[in-house]
Amino acid sequence: MSAESGSSTATSRDDAGNTRRVEPPSELHAQPPISPEDARLVFLARAGELLGASLEWRTVLQRLAELAVPVLADWCAVDVIAEDGRVERVAAAHREPEKVALVHELARLWPVDLVSPGGISEALRTGRPVVLPVVTEELLPGLVRATEQLDGVRSLGSRAALILPLVARGRVLGAMSLVRGDRVASFDAPDVDVAMELSRRASLSMDNALLYEEARAAQSFSSRLQLVTAALSRAATAEDVARVLVRDGLEASGAARVSFVELTDEGCLRALGASGYSRDWLDAIDGQRVSGLPMLALAMERREAQWFSQLEDVLPLAGIVGRDLEALGEGARAVLPLLTERGILGFVGLAWNAPRVFAPLERSFLEALAHQCSQALERAALYGTLRERGERLHHALQMGKEAEERLFFLLEASRALAEHLDDVEWTLEHVARVAASSVASSCLVELVGPDGSLRCVASAHQEPSRNASVLSVLGGEGALSLSRECFQSGEPRFVPDVDAALCERLSESSVHQRALLEALRPASLLVVPVRTRGRTLGVITLGTSPPQRPLAMSDVSMMEELARRVAVALENASLYRDAQAAVRLRDEFLSVASHELKTPLTSLKLQHGLIDRALSGDSRQKVAPRLSTAMRQVQRLAALVDHLLDVSRVSLGRLALEPTEVDLGQAVRDAVERMEEVFAVAGCSVRVDIPAPLQGRWDSLRLDQVLVNLLTNAAKYGAGRPVQVTAAAAGEDQVLLSVRDEGIGISETDLPRLFGRFERAVSERHYGGLGLGLYISRQIVEAMGGRIEVESREGVGSVFTVHLPRAAG
Repeated sequence: MSAESGSSTATSRDDAGNTRRVEPPSELHAQPPISPEDARLVFLARAGELLGASLEWRTVLQRLAELAVPVLADWCAVDVIAEDGRVERVAAAHREPEKVALVHELARLWPVDLVSPGGISEALRTGRPVVLPVVTEELLPGLVRATEQLDGVRSLGSRAALILPLVARGRVLGAMSLVRGDRVASFDAPDVDVAMELSRRASLSMDNALLYEEARAAQSFSSRLQLVTAALSRAATAEDVARVLVRDGLEASGAARVSFVELTDEGCLRALGASGYSRDWLDAIDGQRVSGLPMLALAMERREAQWFSQLEDVLPLAGIVGRDLEALGEGARAVLPLLTERGILGFVGLAWNAPRVFAPLERSFLEALAHQCSQALERAALYGTLRERGERLHHALQMGKEAEERLFFLLEASRALAEHLDDVEWTLEHVARVAASSVASSCLVELVGPDGSLRCVASAHQEPSRNASVLSVLGGEGALSLSRECFQSGEPRFVPDVDAALCERLSESSVHQRALLEALRPASLLVVPVRTRGRTLGVITLGTSPPQRPLAMSDVSMMEELARRVAVALENASLYRDAQAAVRLRDEFLSVASHELKTPLTSLKLQHGLIDRALSGDSRQKVAPRLSTAMRQVQRLAALVDHLLDVSRVSLGRLALEPTEVDLGQAVRDAVERMEEVFAVAGCSVRVDIPAPLQGRWDSLRLDQVLVNLLTNAAKYGAGRPVQVTAAAAGEDQVLLSVRDEGIGISETDLPRLFGRFERAVSERHYGGLGLGLYISRQIVEAMGGRIEVESREGVGSVFTVHLPRAAG
């Protein structure tokens, strides 16, 4: 490299082509020179170590800038494209630390956009590198827009520049600007190659960090949504829904204020609950029509949430409460309509104290929260309807038995629909059997197939002999012509008295219709559509035969409610399958990515081995320490990749065991012996107390993996303190292994989540790793038929105990 390497004096050429000497950093000045190729290897190895040491993308980019200075450039700036499309400078470094602030100030004076020609804008827009080989003093005035910008560029020093885009998965994430100032040499081909490789690694690290951040955010949103959903499921009235939203929804959304208004049947607003607003503010809303509040009117017209990043976006639509909104601050707002198939039930208003950009994940979370509130309001309305119906039935004893049947059927069907999202076929068959045994004599459930035609997916008859004949007639085809009429119109079809003339008319269309009617022998028929979000998914057909009572109009509303629940269940099942598919895709990606990462790691290990074998004499003395460091870091990265691969195997159910005869005591001693260097570095003494052989059938490699994880954990968190490993028989069929350290210990609140994926009970800044070792160990132990436990107190230490059956599996 013509710029300074991390361990040698380099040379560069000025504009006239003269060679001149570039001094390395003072702390490395005494190091003996190494070849440019070795310097690049050392530099890239160090880059891989630093970029892979954090999953926080801003930290990754700051380390990238600091790494590039002064090895590749005199100063470096990293700009990224924010979610709202703005370009933000997030990292900077300068060989003169006091000028770092000037690099950030230059971004303020000279904002980067995505439309300007040349420079950073062109790299961000095109995703291709931009090279400014030589920038002379005479060219500077033409490159900037104002005198203060020119002064800043001159003060920083800008004689040659290389701007590299940060690209991952076909998406431009940002750009890294490498600028040379006092050193007038332009970037030569080796410099460009090293910089391109550095940007590629930085892009991968940043993309991984962003994916990790998105995954953690999605997990957090999912957990918060589950808590609110659980609370909403217990809300029996609209007021209960409002109380849950104000109490739990406010915390889950992170907003400073929340309001919940219901839309009455007369089209007026009724404030059900709020937090952070005065009574006068709520009185101004109460009783108003939606048309008087443009914010709500817009959300109602478009049937979608409205997002306002700052107060200026809200004021034109604020309506009568504009002054009140302005008094509450400059923060962001969101208006979420409570949508159902029947219309809009109300609105949820959220407000924050500061402006913000709503990320797509956050929008999806808040919309899902509003959807849960909508369903809770519908359930509350249903509960109210059921209560009212119960009161009427109390005064109409003659209808009691029928109402009891309907209610039982609806509850039983609802329970089945709610509990078996992973087996829709079984659920629909169960619903058909319940209907045929309670409110009707026969039940058919038909859903639309891929070709758009109706296909019978579930059928049941009260008489088992007739049930068989119905199934033989159906043969997977659609049922009655009434079903097709109902499906096409989206409206129920109710025939309270099926006479001979109607049967003849229905039979005229096909022999199949005549055979089905003969098998069913219905006295009354009811067909209701299964609809959701304006689409008809299928139909449900009920029929009764003597001596059972004919169907009545009250059954129509009951079946319509059942159809709505079936539609919700089908939609939920589809979402569940999509979620499961997404999880499988994620796990398959982890598996593939881990396998793919092992290929370059294996090659890198081989290259390190070849370099080590090629060293001799003086070169070994100079390079061996750095090569050893690089090899350790490659081993560490290989261990992390193995952990990710194990996680994917566990998630995909591919964690296979190969039991063989193993002496647990010898396995422990072998693991401790291999880790002597780790314990020496940690300053821990290790005592192994296993007095007698402990034979058993276990997977030796997986058992060794558990031992290494527990010993590594003890060395990491019990640094400088003794570690004790003991094992003994626990009866004839079990053995106990324990690893005790006297380190920092674990708090009581962190113990329940200690064995979770990516969980850690300490700060990431002080202890490395992905938080997977204990999770993988627990999965392996449980796959062997055992269990792992931990006892710990802060400041005292921890004891991990493994219970293993002598025969694994």
